[in-house]
Amino acid sequence: MNAERIKNRKARLARLVREVGNAADVARKARTSRSYLSQIMGSHGRRNMGDLLAQRLEEAFGKHRGWMDLPEMAPGGDTLFQGDQAAEFVMIPRLEVIASLGTGAETPEEENIKGHLAFKNVWLQKRRLNPRFLTVIDAVGDSMHPTISDGDVLLVDLRQKEPQDNRIFVLRLDNQLYAKRLHTKDNHKLVVQSDNPTFPPFPMALGQTLGIDIIGRVVWAGRDM
Repeated sequence: MNAERIKNRKARLARLVREVGNAADVARKARTSRSYLSQIMGSHGRRNMGDLLAQRLEEAFGKHRGWMDLPEMAPGGDTLFQGDQAAEFVMIPRLEVIASLGTGAETPEEENIKGHLAFKNVWLQKRRLNPRFLTVIDAVGDSMHPTISDGDVLLVDLRQKEPQDNRIFVLRLDNQLYAKRLHTKDNHKLVVQSDNPTFPPFPMALGQTLGIDIIGRVVWAGRDM
């Protein structure tokens, strides 16, 4: 199978998942497993979509024969859909990185892309978010509940690294990632706080944050229902 067909089928599958809302329902209608679809959509090329699965997907979702082989991405490698979807959606990379909402999660040596999530261009523009500096990561734990729950996906703006009062940021502390709310105080103190009241906050001086890196600000959180 040539590289162009592999790319087209992978992008078309991502579009079906976006339209349906989750990979599990797509897999069920195509009579395959969710894990198999995830391997196809992943960045490591562990699986390619064969003709039989491509035809089953076309039939299951009322697409014409050969729909899975049509180009989905815009020329030049832009992450915009073509046709009536042109310039409407942007695919934001989802990294194999987790932000712990409790005890912290180790950051891997390499942050690999494991998939993409689609966001409307107009939604991003209204919030003045540049897709080039956005990424999606997973959340684990309950210290930010009910704002962020275990299993949520977080959209992070990597440009926003300056502390802002009452905003949630992804922090790296001692090679651990945390999603926490920051509070700036008049006495030049920065308070790192969890939304779950059972987790105590801890203060620090704004000029004495050695060893703590602000990765970016959490601008959206979503979850499976």
